[in-house]
Amino acid sequence: MTSRERVQKMFRGELKNSFAISIGGMANDNMSAYAYANLLKYLGMEDKPIKIYDLFQFIPLMDVEVIDRLGGDFVHAQRPRYRFNLDQKEWRPGTLHDGTPCYYPAEFHPILTEDGSQYVEMDGERYARMPKGGLYFDIINHPLEEAEEISDLRLVHPAVRMSDEDIEYTAKQIEDLYENTDKAVVLLFAGQLIEQAQRDFNFEQFYCNLATEKELMHAYFQMITDAYLHNLEGILSKAGDKLDVIWFCDDIGTQQTLQISIPMYKEMIKPYEKQMWGYIHEHYPHIKILFHCCGAIFDVIPELIDAGVDLLNPVQISAKGMDPERLKETYGKDVIFWGGGTDTQNLANLTTIEEVKEHARYLMETFSKGGNYVFSQVHNFQADVPPEKIVAIFDQAKKYREKLEAGEI
Repeated sequence: MTSRERVQKMFRGELKNSFAISIGGMANDNMSAYAYANLLKYLGMEDKPIKIYDLFQFIPLMDVEVIDRLGGDFVHAQRPRYRFNLDQKEWRPGTLHDGTPCYYPAEFHPILTEDGSQYVEMDGERYARMPKGGLYFDIINHPLEEAEEISDLRLVHPAVRMSDEDIEYTAKQIEDLYENTDKAVVLLFAGQLIEQAQRDFNFEQFYCNLATEKELMHAYFQMITDAYLHNLEGILSKAGDKLDVIWFCDDIGTQQTLQISIPMYKEMIKPYEKQMWGYIHEHYPHIKILFHCCGAIFDVIPELIDAGVDLLNPVQISAKGMDPERLKETYGKDVIFWGGGTDTQNLANLTTIEEVKEHARYLMETFSKGGNYVFSQVHNFQADVPPEKIVAIFDQAKKYREKLEAGEI
């Protein structure tokens, strides 16, 4: 089977003695650019470019040859203005903090201040900051923080209607990946409601508004949902037949519990998710909805499934109540888990390669029962994860899958 054939067979419920693998297939099963640079050296692939497409997390576009080496079955396309409304149609050379050569979107020119911080501007204002020695940008500007009336609302990135040029560019990416790889193709769409509102209103104001300004928040959510639907309709009308998965993202959980109650989720968030996911299922039934949602979300999973989720990521097994065997037994027939294959939060505690491999083997054995599973680590590998651990994890996954497909397990 090719990767695409394997994935599509799984989606049809026909893949009983195997599973898919994802590494770099979407925004939350990749790795820090620093870890990727070390991985390229370890694999003898130093000539591969390091393009930082996700400037928020400093995540690189993973080369298809690297994905192949690690056994991955997915590749992804993303809109050209993926972060901070910076166009990625052209790239410029740069370096990481440690001097490693890389490429940034040509429009990315952070402001360096005397204290060593870097700032990114949007609409003429400083929007995000990376402190000296930091690895990520933090949002520091919340444009709707003072909004009190519906008339105060205004669209802010990324909840904007894509231009025809950007829609065409995204569709062309999808077509190129479909024609030039044998991988299943994922569209990084995001479609965030909770997280976008947290950025726009700030966290504290967002939670207060959910409870006390419901009319305002319903108007806000409908406004950005309309923009998301416009973008989906444009992209899918041009390249929907070549897509296998669309990635959405919204963290509802914390380490210990949900951020909001289930009744509030059902009232304030779920209706807008159903609009987006229902549109896709109705008009493009072959496309699966992949939802990234961190944290202790065990109790809300039935609501997510009802809203339209087909694949659930990252399966944060370190969070409260997220026991792998309980998750698989309870929800394994109704949703495909994508992740949960390595507890990256505690990976540093696994000091030997054999410990790493045994840890991954147990998890893939647990989640792959019955075949409905995409093996991947829990979220992105961080900058300090050594390449030998990454390679050991995915070599173990490939080896275990080969044995399953050969009937040896």
